[in-house]
Amino acid sequence: MRTRTRTSHGVAAYSLGLAVVNALTFLTGLWLALSPFQLDQEFSGGGFNGYWNDVLVGTVVLVCGAAQIVTPATAHVWRPVLPLAGAWLVVAPIALGYNHGTPAPATTASDVAAGAVVLALWGIGVAVLGRTLRDAGRDGRS
Repeated sequence: MRTRTRTSHGVAAYSLGLAVVNALTFLTGLWLALSPFQLDQEFSGGGFNGYWNDVLVGTVVLVCGAAQIVTPATAHVWRPVLPLAGAWLVVAPIALGYNHGTPAPATTASDVAAGAVVLALWGIGVAVLGRTLRDAGRDGRS
């Protein structure tokens, strides 16, 4: 399965690696959106707790991954959202006070791990896209 992507400069590139990164991003978002039901996050944090944070941020990551899979020509539009979502997931347990009151270690671990995965996938995606575009430039494709 080869994925056709187009950068903001209109350069087309084909990359199986990018398709894999986008699929893994989608699956990470799916996990985040569904994790509150699996991890029983009902009491994590104060007013805007871990439950709704994971549903909302997971949906954003899921949509970014899906959009990059379905319409790779516009993938560059979604790419800047991912590091923001990943960074937020890493700091959310502290910022939202997941462990105030009832401890929520599973929610905290899930968010930090998912945030690290999203950040890693974003970095890998940027590197794969850059390499694919360099290779396409050397081959004379565009």
